[in-house]
Amino acid sequence: MEIQVDAFGRAEAFSVDMGLLEREGGHDPAFGSVTWRTLICADRTPSRDMVLGIAEFGPQGTLLPHRHTHAEYYLGLSGEGVVTVEGQAHRIAPGIALYLPSEAEHSVLAGPEGLSFVYGFAAHRFEEVQYRFSAAVAG
Repeated sequence: MEIQVDAFGRAEAFSVDMGLLEREGGHDPAFGSVTWRTLICADRTPSRDMVLGIAEFGPQGTLLPHRHTHAEYYLGLSGEGVVTVEGQAHRIAPGIALYLPSEAEHSVLAGPEGLSFVYGFAAHRFEEVQYRFSAAVAG
């Protein structure tokens, strides 16, 4: 996707309606039960340097332990849960932000009402972020 630029060479603004996007994931047992919607990503939007999406979990939903080279952030939107980072539990709920350092092992367990949060990476495309699941490495 080509980035549109203004007369000064700056990328032009754009918007994305989450409600028009299909959910991805939820079918690969290596990931867990998480689904997501990718909002900003260079292969889908006229953007660069950032990936932004929404992760969604049903009650007791999971994202299994993994790590990746890119640092990441989460910002809680609805529900609540626990994000375990290098063995330390962190609560996530609306308005709570978490920073996940590069290569830190982390996982998510949603609470009984489910969970959703914004996630982001400093990358051009989501597929640049190579997830390495701990169970796959150990197995």
